[in-house]
Amino acid sequence: MRFKGRHSKHDPEGTLTGQLIPWVENISAWINGVLIAVCFGLMGAFWFAKITPLFLLIFGFPILCLMLYWLFYKRDVILSIRPITPRAWIYAAVLAVLISGGLYLRYPTSAHIHGGQDQGSYFNIAAWIANHGTYERHDQLLSDAFSQKWPFAFNLIWNPYQSQGKPQEDIPGEYEGERFVGGFTVKDRDKGTVVPQFYPLAPLLLTTGHWMFGGKHAADILPIFGVLSVISAGLLAFRMFKSDFVALLVFITLLFSGLQVFFSTFPVSEMISQYFLITGMWFVLRALEEESYALPLLAGLNFTAAFFNHVSSIFYLAPVIVFFVLHRVTSKVTIENRQMLIFYYTFLTGLTASLISARIFNGYYVYRNLIDRLKFLGDFHIDGIFVLIAVAIFASAVFPLILYTKPGKWVETKSHSLRWIVLSTLVAVVLVVGLKLVLFELHVISVAGSQYTFFASITAHISIVGWILLLWGSFRAILKENAQSILLPLLVLLWFSVLFLFLAFLTEYQWYFARYYVKEFYPLAIIFTAYGIFQFSQLRFLKNIPGKVVTAILGLSLVLYSAHPNLYIFKKPFLDGAYEAMTALDSKMKEHGIILLVTGRDRFAPPDSELRLSVPLVYSFDHDVIWLPLKRNLAQMTQIVTGYLRPYNRPLYLLYVGTQPLPRNLLPPGSEYMTSQLHEFTEPERAKGIPKQHWQIRMRVHLYEL
Repeated sequence: MRFKGRHSKHDPEGTLTGQLIPWVENISAWINGVLIAVCFGLMGAFWFAKITPLFLLIFGFPILCLMLYWLFYKRDVILSIRPITPRAWIYAAVLAVLISGGLYLRYPTSAHIHGGQDQGSYFNIAAWIANHGTYERHDQLLSDAFSQKWPFAFNLIWNPYQSQGKPQEDIPGEYEGERFVGGFTVKDRDKGTVVPQFYPLAPLLLTTGHWMFGGKHAADILPIFGVLSVISAGLLAFRMFKSDFVALLVFITLLFSGLQVFFSTFPVSEMISQYFLITGMWFVLRALEEESYALPLLAGLNFTAAFFNHVSSIFYLAPVIVFFVLHRVTSKVTIENRQMLIFYYTFLTGLTASLISARIFNGYYVYRNLIDRLKFLGDFHIDGIFVLIAVAIFASAVFPLILYTKPGKWVETKSHSLRWIVLSTLVAVVLVVGLKLVLFELHVISVAGSQYTFFASITAHISIVGWILLLWGSFRAILKENAQSILLPLLVLLWFSVLFLFLAFLTEYQWYFARYYVKEFYPLAIIFTAYGIFQFSQLRFLKNIPGKVVTAILGLSLVLYSAHPNLYIFKKPFLDGAYEAMTALDSKMKEHGIILLVTGRDRFAPPDSELRLSVPLVYSFDHDVIWLPLKRNLAQMTQIVTGYLRPYNRPLYLLYVGTQPLPRNLLPPGSEYMTSQLHEFTEPERAKGIPKQHWQIRMRVHLYEL
């Protein structure tokens, strides 16, 4: 089935199919065009280090005008559809109520101001950008400490991967590389340049939230992306299976899913990535049906936005190459092949641009978690992983030429084997992942200190029955008449199953690390699970009423099972009260202070106290922080440090974390006690499965002026 020009060939009699869904598609396309323009406008401001609302307008408005003119007015992106009937207006009102309920569940968002983990870093990077208009931070203390050879220079940088610090005078040595943990790295210590490790788009979008809603509510932009990604998932499901039931079941399940709700309130990058990735796949499927060159271009631009949002998007290179090849050898329509070439090369161009941008602005650090630098390239200061990815992209760019050679022509003769190729791949992935899980459960393979795998984590959100329905839906989808419509989503699902399930990243922090599969795996798994449920109403021995009853019961079960974690997280934003506590602490200090941070060893000094406090004090409140250990000679160490800092003519403070204030013998002469505060808040429970309570944090701080 194909679309011709602006006229939809959806079922013209169906209220949902013929009226409401096309309207939703049109509105979603317009919104996506605006968001793409905003994202590229933010990236333009980022590249020129002028991140302000004015420069967002300067860079974004021309892009928006260009997109709206060329992609919508001159090209067939917006479908021409019939006016909405009274019945369709009723459905639209119900849809609006559901969306309002989904947004209500996602507010208030977590003001995750505490550092030490990614969510706190994202939140504070946004505050820094909003207040200073730059992504980088110039750390004058860091620069002076190394250029003037201060004895405590290494206390300003920290890196758990290589120890280079040595004790000098009374100051213990530290590690070199990271300026506080939680995502900040020293790009140039002599110049004092500190950059976040993250790809820039998520912090930039959170910055827009900071501009619009204020510091505490910077993350309020995320529920919008969360709901939009749910709508895109429903539209993707409809394009895959042409079923109103599947589209609505996917939409309702994801709209009220506890996992989706949680990460739409949690200031990390996953919901933003999910929106652009799911929307990109939706545009690819539209391009397979509609004769428009703008659709594959829009698909590529959505993937490009995802590339600038999170480094893991580079893994899409594998399924997209396989999809391109399988589509090319099975499609005899010239325009379809041209459309996929547009998508394919836009995809590769966006990937290349994102890698170059990361290489320039984040230095080497962004690739640290992938592979060590290749030795033979060390003299040229080139990251091996960057070179390998660049080679892979270049090979991918020239790969389509092979399809026009004799071997490529021979492959086209095997186009009838597409269904069996995909089916065999599914069986292979299921067997490999299943074997790995069995071996792990039997303790044939294990990882020291780990209790269970991502499989256990995902199972908590899908259920064992859900896994069975997911496999059933996948098999039925492959065997249906038009298997090409599910090709890209299925390949993505299988590929990330291998990456995230078979590799089995292991963690006990279930809610936090669920973020690594919420982008791709979870929404696609729900789509194929919903299709598996729908298939019961199509089976011959369950025709008519019995099949519909089974489908209705299973559909309702999927919605309820996915939604029930909201009973525990609804209206309980994590770290509730932390923002107010940090603001109260900052209110006791003068602007641009220098804080010597010391942590105790009791129950009111959590092990990560210095990480929690340092990042917001520096990035949200514009102070400087130096860590000092709690030792008997603390007073002497403090005097040494303050001797180097007093020429700056900035307020100096000592902040101690512990049950009781510091004894006078540990304080330097002239110290003035200012305040003691008890900070209490919550975090996701560190436990397997769905959390039924919250992990309580209690931290007491004592502030002194030096």
